[in-house]
This record gives sequence, structure tokens and C-alpha cells, in this order.
Amino acid sequence: MNKTLKDATKYVLMFGLGGLLFWYVIKDQDPNKIAEDFRNANYFWIAMSILASLVAYWSRSVRWNLLLEPLDIKPPVYKTFLALMSGYFANVLLPRAGEVARCLMLNKMSKAPFNATFGSVVAERVFDLIALLTLIGVTFVIEFDRISTFLSEIFIEKFQNLFSSLQQMYIYLVVFAFLGIGLCAMLWFLRHEIRKNSTYQKVSVFLSGVWEGVISIRKLEKKWLFLFHTLLIWFCYYLMTYLVFFAFEPTAHLGVNAGLVLLVVGGIGMSAPVQGGIGIFHILVSSALVIYGVTKEDGISYAFLLHTSQTLTVIIIGGISFTLSLLLGRNKKTEDTTLETV
Repeated sequence: MNKTLKDATKYVLMFGLGGLLFWYVIKDQDPNKIAEDFRNANYFWIAMSILASLVAYWSRSVRWNLLLEPLDIKPPVYKTFLALMSGYFANVLLPRAGEVARCLMLNKMSKAPFNATFGSVVAERVFDLIALLTLIGVTFVIEFDRISTFLSEIFIEKFQNLFSSLQQMYIYLVVFAFLGIGLCAMLWFLRHEIRKNSTYQKVSVFLSGVWEGVISIRKLEKKWLFLFHTLLIWFCYYLMTYLVFFAFEPTAHLGVNAGLVLLVVGGIGMSAPVQGGIGIFHILVSSALVIYGVTKEDGISYAFLLHTSQTLTVIIIGGISFTLSLLLGRNKKTEDTTLETV
């Protein structure tokens, strides 16, 4: 199977999964209720949420510049902002295309080497992953009682149905443990052959790149400024979620901790390999709201309010940024051609 066909198959599967999840979300919902909730929403708070997202995007652009500085790449912040938003716009059209698109756009506007800028994006993703994992840990500690009760209701009941007795469960656990040990032993004995495998080598190179990204912060001249913008980005992401509570009557009473839980589950949903997090975002957010006494139907409406407002922001601002990036790239090419002629 050639690369083009593989990519096409991957995107079709992603679109299909997104469509299936979206159908699952809306199949039992009343469209009239969702429409009514949209009409009755307080759009002042949604506007504040959008403003917080724009601050986060601008801060992310500044942080990207900080990563590019040690590579002797110093575009103005407005160009990195345009490239960043163009990447988000591309993500709406094609899953996981944003990272490549933003680097290509910055290359068009500032002649920044693609390999170097893409490496900085990988490093940035590593820091974001660390931030998200930290938030997951903090959230689990703060809301341990609610989360553990919720997970117990979901999983323990299912396991109790699956295993007729506790003794039988222990038998399964012992069997799985032996299988795991056997698998580890087999991998150990076959380690030399595995290392020759092309897939293993690709994974190894990727993990090496991830590690390089983690330690690349040592090269930063403005480490504290980088940390400040990382905190600002995630604080704004929190506000994006929290402020929409006040736009919708059934969630207006929710507090700070609920916003933290939704930030985490929403972040996980948006990280899923699905078009714009569609479907999975709504499922996770609405399920999390159930912990706080919000009905499933109201949780779906809240998820739609948050996801739709942010997606439209990305489409509008991202579309404008994409157009401006192309124009600036064209002007840059014309200037370079003129200088070469002179």
C-alpha cells in the first residue's frame, strides 16, 4: 500500500470514527432542546471564553518564538500567531495536519527551516503533555471522592457482571499476570531481532526526539518566561471551560473544581485522533458533568456550546490567518525575487 493510499485510508477512518461518535452523542438527544439551550445561552460569557482562548493562542505564539530563538529563528510574533492559527484551521479540515501546516506557513512567511520549526513543535507538544499529565494528577487528588465514585459506578459494576465471584476474578488476574510475564520474557529473548525491525527503529527514533524535546529547555535563554507562558496558556484554557458554566443555567452553579475536571477531560477529548475532538469531547464532558449532578441532556448541551463556540473561533480566525499567511508568503517570495534581480 503506497503512502498516499495509507494516508487517505487513515483520514477516512478518522472521519468515520468522528461521525460514529457524533451519531452516538445525538441519537438519543432532542434537537429542539439543544436549539432552545443555544437560544437561551448568555453569550456574554461565551464571548469571554472566546477572548480567553485568543489570549491563550497569542501566548502560545510567544512561547513558540522562545523555542525558536536558540535555533536562530526570530520571526515577529504576529507571524507565528498567523502560522499557529493556520495550523489549527488545518486541523479542523484534516486531523493531525496542524503541526505540519503551521511549520509550512512560517516557512512561507519567514523562510524558517521546516525541520527546525517542526522539531520545536515536537518539543512544545512534550511540554503540553507533561502539563496535561500534571493536571490529571492534581485533579484526581483534589476531586478524588467524586472521580473514584464515578469510575466505580462505571467499571466495577461491569466487572462484577463479568465475573460471577471474587475468586474467579483472582483466577483471571493470575492468568493475565502469567501471560504478561511470558510476553516480557519473549520480548527479552527476541530483543536483538526486534531492534532490527523497521517499526522498532522508527519508534526508537521518535522517542529519542521526544527526549531531546524534553531536555531542549536547557538551551532556552528565557526559561522563566517560557514557564510563565505555559502557565498562562493552561490558565486561559481553564477559563475557556469555566466561563461557559455561567452561560448556561444548569451549569451556572458549578465551582472551580468542576472547571478543572472539565479542563482535563476536555483536553483528553481534543487530543483524541478524531476530527476536532468531535463526539469524544461531547461524551467525556457530558459524562464528567454527571458527577456534579448535571443531567446527561444538559451536559450534552453544555458540551455543544463550548465545542461549537471554540470551533467557530478557530475556523474564523484560523481561516483569516491562513489567507493572510498565504498573502505574506507571496509578498516575501516577490521581495526575494526582486532582490535577486537587483
